[in-house]
Order: sequence, then structure tokens, then C-alpha cells
Amino acid sequence: MGVTENPAPPRRSGSILFGLLALIPAVVLLCTGYLIPTVRTVLASFTNASLMGGPGESVGMKNFEKLLPRFAESLVGPLLLATAVTGTALVCGGALAWLAARAGRPGRWTLRLAFALPVAAVGGTVAAVSWQLAFEDAAPNAYLAQFAAFAGLAVGLGATGYLLVFRRSTRLGATWPGALLVTGVIMATSTAYALQSFSFPLLLVAPNGPRGRTPTVLIFDAAFRSVQLGQASAGAVLLWLLLAVLGIGVAVWLILSRARIEPAEQPEPAVPGDRSTWAAVSLVATGVAALIGLAGLLPLLLQSLSLSTKTIESNLLGHLVNTWVPPLISTILGVSAAALAGYGIGALRPLGRYSGLLLLPFAPWLFTGLPALTPDAFAHRGDDGEFLALIPPASLCVPVLFGSALLFRGVRWTRALPVLALSGLMVWVVAAQDAWWQLIVALEPSTMPMPVLLLQVVNRFGGEDAPVGWTYPLPALLLVAAAVAVVQVLFMDRLTLRTGKTGATLPLAP
Repeated sequence: MGVTENPAPPRRSGSILFGLLALIPAVVLLCTGYLIPTVRTVLASFTNASLMGGPGESVGMKNFEKLLPRFAESLVGPLLLATAVTGTALVCGGALAWLAARAGRPGRWTLRLAFALPVAAVGGTVAAVSWQLAFEDAAPNAYLAQFAAFAGLAVGLGATGYLLVFRRSTRLGATWPGALLVTGVIMATSTAYALQSFSFPLLLVAPNGPRGRTPTVLIFDAAFRSVQLGQASAGAVLLWLLLAVLGIGVAVWLILSRARIEPAEQPEPAVPGDRSTWAAVSLVATGVAALIGLAGLLPLLLQSLSLSTKTIESNLLGHLVNTWVPPLISTILGVSAAALAGYGIGALRPLGRYSGLLLLPFAPWLFTGLPALTPDAFAHRGDDGEFLALIPPASLCVPVLFGSALLFRGVRWTRALPVLALSGLMVWVVAAQDAWWQLIVALEPSTMPMPVLLLQVVNRFGGEDAPVGWTYPLPALLLVAAAVAVVQVLFMDRLTLRTGKTGATLPLAP
């Protein structure tokens, strides 16, 4: 009988002390990177402050009254995208995970390997530019292109989530609490992602078409085209309120369900029927879904072969350094603090069975990305050089904190480290490929990050000699995909998600 490796030991003063001490770096980063900027954003939203300087005067609710109709209109497209992404992750990812679980290890490994490349292809800017260049004569709909580009990613992540549930059992009657929890997390994550999408709606817009089709573009225009800090802050507040509701809802659900990740039971659970039949069905279904997912990545993969340097001002190394090193600094800081806090909450459990409540202070920012924090971050930026300015603000990775708390609650730290390392790698890649903050602070043409340089080249000269292949180099993409595959097969495949009371403690076979 498989059970947790991390039982709930009697609380000791040492566990309480070290558990609370482990939270300190994350709390400091939460306050400096999220809480204080959010408070200042709320205060600025009631003023007519400008990014050109000066605190501005109070205008009451005028910013919200003026912005609310446009903000509501900007939600339509993202919510449709969120519905499509959620449906794909739930239906395709869930069905493939169920078939793979019934097929046993061959089915699970095939599924995990098949979607390693789509999961690694998280470069939003390079994907948007690739789709723009593939349809130069008639730009595709931004949301359809975005869905096609990341459908494989949605299926891969959805399948990973459901495999954590079905790894223990494929009987829905026994696993429905965990499956329902995974469904809720996928829905909230997809919604938060769609609400904060930027590159696709920014680039794939019809000539003379309306802007502000997403909350992020609306905030960007108000802050950095009209320099109206008050209106931009009002948009950021409205966006943050939606994201905070999602984050608090997911956090409460995780706490009440007593969710945790544990080693999977050994041996594999029995299923009715011949496993070879299930394996054949799973292989065919996985292969078809993987091919469809790779078709959406085809523009990105083809454009990644272009390694032109004609539009790069003889400083390729400077562009690459400013692309990858600043987000690496924030990633190391934010992921380390998040993992340490997760260890304190999940393993040391300073409040005993109530330790999950320590997640609640972080919950309002679980899904909050830079768009909701940028107006304040830009207004209060220092006079540092361009390299330091490129380090993204709000470095604490709250999703990693939540995930590590679930992981450390049932898994030894030696088994958890590879999963956390992969999480840090993905956070780094996403930050390096996100043009949002880079586009705002990058000023020097000779050393600007590759996503910003790519956007400028495409806007000025079109697709000819655009440095797409240097933005997310194909070797880097393949290395990330290999890391995803290794961790999925050797580590994630040995884990399962449980809810409810913790059982008795017994050692497990590796």
C-alpha cells in the first residue's frame, strides 16, 4: 500500500522555528514585489498621475468609469481563448492520460515523450512573430493563431496533471476528487494565461484595426503610449482583481482538499482487459494528437532555422546576454525563495495540519504576472543601467511555491529537486522569451534583448532577415525539450496526486 514519505510528525519547536524561518525570503519578496506595488497601484488608480512625473491629483472613480467599458470589451477574446485552451487540456489531455494510464508504463512514457517538445515551446514572442511571418499577406486571427501555436502545450500540461491522478487508479469513482481538483486548476490557469496574453494580440492585428483587444494591450497603451499612469493603474487593478479571485479560489480548494503529491503505488494498479490493446489504442491516439500539436508549432520550427545576422548590429553576444542573463537572475532568486517556502510549509509544517493556511497570503498573486504590476514598477524604477533594469520585477514565483508545498508534503527533497529544477528552467525560458518588460525598459539598440530586436525588425523591415532563429535558438529549444522528457519519464511518472486524509506511513519501493 503506497503512502506518503513525509508523514505528519509531532510538532517540535525546531520544526516550527525552521518552518517559519524558511518563509522569510518569500515573504520579503512578496511584500516588495507584489503587496507594496499592488497597494501603490490601487492608490494611483484614483489619480490623474502621469508617467512623465508628479503624483497627480485625486479624480475619484473617473479612471474606472472611463476604462471599464473598454476593459469589459477586452475580456471577450481572452475568455474565448481560455475556453478553447481549457477544453483542449481537459478533453484531449484528460482522455490521453486515462488511456495511457490503462496502457501502463509504455503508454505513459509515450505520452510524456510525445509532448515534451510542445511543452518546451513556450516562447510567446517568437511564436507570434513566426505566425505573423507565415501569413504576411493575410494576418490570421490573433486568438486562433495563439490557440494553434499552444494547443500542444495545453494538451501536454493537461495530460501531465491528469496522469498524476490516474497514476494511482483509472477508476473515476476512486479518483474523482483529484481529477476535479486538476480540472479546476487547469481552468484557472488557462483563464489567467489568456487574460495576460500580449504578443499575439499586439502583433496579429488587422491594419487600422482596433487596439485594446486584451487587458494587457489596454494597460500597455494607457501607460506607454498615452503615459497616463492613473488610467493604466485602473486597468491593472481591474486585471489583478480577476486574477486574485482565481488565485484565492484555487488556494482554498487546495487547502480544503488536503492535496499533496506522493510516490506512486507499486506495483501498477490492475486494469480490466489486455494491456497490449490499451497500449495500441493509447499509442494511436497519442500519435495523432502529437502530430496535430506539432502542426501548430510548424511556423515556429521553420522560422527557427533562420539564423540571419544582417539586422543585428555586430553585437550578437550582447543581445543574447541581455536576453537570457537578467531573467536568470530573477529566476534563481524567485524560484529558490519559493522552493524554500514550499519546503517550510510542506515538509516542516510549522502549524501542523493547519500549515496549508500559510499559502493564503500568497494566494492573491498566484496567477498575477507582470502586466498587473508594470505601471507601478516602471513609475518607481531606479536609475540603474540597462542591464539591471532588464531584470524583471516581482521575482518570487508563486506557482512554484504552491507546487513545491504540495510536493514536499509527500516526497523526499531528493526526489523533489529534479522537478523543481525543471520548473525553474521553464520559468527562466518564459521570462527570457516574454517581450512585455523588455519592450518597456530596453533602450539601447545595440544590446536590446532578442525579442525586442525581433519585434522592431519585423515592424520596420518585415520578415526579411528577421533574427527569429536567434530569439529562441533551435538547439536551446531541443535541450529544454530533452530536459522535459527526462524529468517527465524518470521522476514525474513516479508521482501521484492525493487528496483527503493522509494514510499510515510505510516505506515505498523506488
